[in-house]
Amino acid sequence: MSSKLEQYLLEAAGKQKLEVASDNLYREIAFDGGKERLGWVKPLPFSKIKESLEKVSDVLEGKENFIFVGMGGSINGIKPLISLFGNKSFYTLDNLDPKALARLFEGLKNPDKTLVVAISKSGTTKETQLLASALREFFTNKYGNTQWPKHFLWLSDPESFLKIDSYGWSPVKKIPIQFDGKTDVGGRFSSPHTLIFILPLFLLLKRNLEALEKIYSSFVSLQKEVNQRACSLCEKSKNKKDAYFSPVVDGKSSRALSSWIVQLFQESLGSKREGLAVKTLTGQKQDSVFFPLRLSLEMGEEVVSLMSQMYFFQVFIAYYAACHRINFVAQEFVEKYKNQMRELESQAGQKEPIESIDIEEVLEQAKRRITPEQKFIEIVLYFYPAPELIDRIKKMFARKFSQKKILVFVGSDWNHQSYQAAFGSKDTFYVLLALSSYTQQVEGVSNNTLLQNIETLQVIAKATHLTLKNKSLLFSLR
Repeated sequence: MSSKLEQYLLEAAGKQKLEVASDNLYREIAFDGGKERLGWVKPLPFSKIKESLEKVSDVLEGKENFIFVGMGGSINGIKPLISLFGNKSFYTLDNLDPKALARLFEGLKNPDKTLVVAISKSGTTKETQLLASALREFFTNKYGNTQWPKHFLWLSDPESFLKIDSYGWSPVKKIPIQFDGKTDVGGRFSSPHTLIFILPLFLLLKRNLEALEKIYSSFVSLQKEVNQRACSLCEKSKNKKDAYFSPVVDGKSSRALSSWIVQLFQESLGSKREGLAVKTLTGQKQDSVFFPLRLSLEMGEEVVSLMSQMYFFQVFIAYYAACHRINFVAQEFVEKYKNQMRELESQAGQKEPIESIDIEEVLEQAKRRITPEQKFIEIVLYFYPAPELIDRIKKMFARKFSQKKILVFVGSDWNHQSYQAAFGSKDTFYVLLALSSYTQQVEGVSNNTLLQNIETLQVIAKATHLTLKNKSLLFSLR
C-alpha cells in the first residue's frame, strides 16, 4: 500500500481536481474548496528559484537587517532557520502585544539598513496587516512619506496584490510566494518549498547563490528516500486509535521548529474525523501513548537536514491522511473564531472587559471546570511573555494538575496553529489568558496604533473563548 500512496500523491500533484483519476485518494482529500494544494510535492528546478531571487535583488540592496512579519505557516518555518544560523540581524514578529514591538526596536541597529518582509498568502491576515502597519508608521516617522516604501517587501499570492494595495501598500514591491507564480501551496506547506523559506536562507547564506544551489540539490536528492521512510512509518501508525504523535527533530533547530510541527499536525488532522483525537507533542520522551516520528537519515549539512525533516513530516501527514480519508489541506473550523471576531468588532462601544484575576484564582477556576476525560490543559497567553513567566505558569499548573499534560502557547500564534484541532477536541481544556494592562508606549508608533493592536489581541482571545466556551476559561492576569 505504501508504494501506491506515493504514486497517488505524485500523480495528483500539479493537477486540478477533475484531472486527478477518480480512484486516486487525493482527489477528495488534497483540495481546499476545489483549489489545488499539492504544489509542494514535486521540486521545481533551481532556475525558477534563481529567477525569483533576481526579482527582489533591487529591494535587498544595501539592507543588512531583516524583519519577517507573518502568522502561522508564514513565519514558523523561518524561526528555525534564524535559530540555526544564530544571526542577530534577523527578526520575526508575530505578536500584537506592543511589548513585542518594543523588544524588537531595542535590538534593531541601523534602521536605515533594515528591510521588513511582510508575508500573507491572502494579503488580508489581520495580525500581519496590523503589525506591518505599525512598522510602516515607525519607518514613515523616521524617513518620511517618500522613503519608507524602500524598507518593505510583501510576499503573497499574485491574486492578493490588489488587496494588499487597498491597505496602503501600493508603493511597495510585491513578489509571489511560489517560484512558479502559482497559488497551490498552503501556509503550513510553504516551507521549505517557497520564497518564504528560501529568501531568508539566501540572505543567511550571505546571498551566495552557489551555496544555496548546493543545499537545494542535496535536499532534492534525498526526497525519494524521505518519501519511503514516511510511507513506512505511516503503515506502522495508521491503525492506532488516536493521532497522538511525538515528532522528533534531529539537529540544532529542534526547539525552534516546534511551532511549525504542531501547526502542521494539528491543522492538518485536527477536528477532521469524529472519534479521532489529535495531539502533537514535540521532544516527548519514550511514551506508550504517543507514536514517535523520526526521519533517522544521515544528511550531513544542517540546513539540508532541516529541509528534509520538514518534507518528511509533510509527506507523512499526506500519507496518514490518505489512510484515514482526511482532507489535510483545509481548516474550515478556523472560520468559527474569525466570524465571532467580526461580530464582536461590530459591537463598538459595547465591549465588556475581560475579567481580571490573579494566577492562583485562575488555577482554582480551572480546577472546578476540568473533567477527568480532559487529559491535556493548553494555556494560551495573549501577550508577549517572558520565558520565566511561561515556566512559572507551566510549573504551577503541573503542581495543581499532576495527572494532566500541561502545554503553554503564545497567542495569537496558537490560533493559526492549533485552533482547528481545538474546535472538535474532547480531551483538552483551554485556559486563555490576556493581561489587565499592556504597554502603550513604543517610540515611533502612535498610541492609537498600539491600542488597536491590543484591542484586536483581546478580541481574538474573546472570540476563541466564545467558540470553545464549554471547554475553556478566559481571564486577564493582573
